[in-house]
Amino acid sequence: MQQTNPEPQLTDEDVAAWLEADPQFLLRHPGVMRRLELRHDCAPAVSLIERQVQLLRHDNERLRAELKDLLAVARYNDRIGARLHQLTLELMRADALGAVVEALRAGLREGFQADAVALLLLGEPEQAGALPVPCLPEDDDRLACLNSFIMDRRPRCGRMQPEQLERLFGTSAARINSAAIVPLIAERGVQGLLGIGSHLADRFHEGQGTVYLGQLGSLAGEALAAHRRRDA
Repeated sequence: MQQTNPEPQLTDEDVAAWLEADPQFLLRHPGVMRRLELRHDCAPAVSLIERQVQLLRHDNERLRAELKDLLAVARYNDRIGARLHQLTLELMRADALGAVVEALRAGLREGFQADAVALLLLGEPEQAGALPVPCLPEDDDRLACLNSFIMDRRPRCGRMQPEQLERLFGTSAARINSAAIVPLIAERGVQGLLGIGSHLADRFHEGQGTVYLGQLGSLAGEALAAHRRRDA
């Protein structure tokens, strides 16, 4: 008796691939589609087209949520850009080193809702004149806890070490739960550090973008350098 080879069994993957290759099959055979049922999570059986609509609706809701998030980020960036532009104008109008410092403090408190703003200048103390701003030589031991910010020349956000907060914010450090520390960069070098503090623990975090903070550091650094040369 001649033996016949058994016909290969179709797998679920084979059927799925075949239907994907011929998506019009169920339209050409509506009887098959009417007999199909899908059962899921205690819900009554639904037709394939109903299930497809559910999936499409879910995808649509997800895409709408993503678009909403993107629009929120875009509006936030627009607001930050406008505030940075206004602060740039204030820095340009400043006619002395003291005016630059006050423009930074006022602009960050009013326009950026900072709970605390701190400035630390680098150089000889007499370069800061009578300003109520600390000014330390770059080799001063008191700068040891902040040296990494000066060397990296990049803003950082998040929860800072208590010693770093105390060096920048002084008696206000205990109330600072998150902060951004921004090197003030000019063509002639790092002019100092700017601290922006918040009472909220999540206001500044490590994954936060720092493009605008970097621009702020360059603008403020050049403004400080220009008036320090003028006042020297």
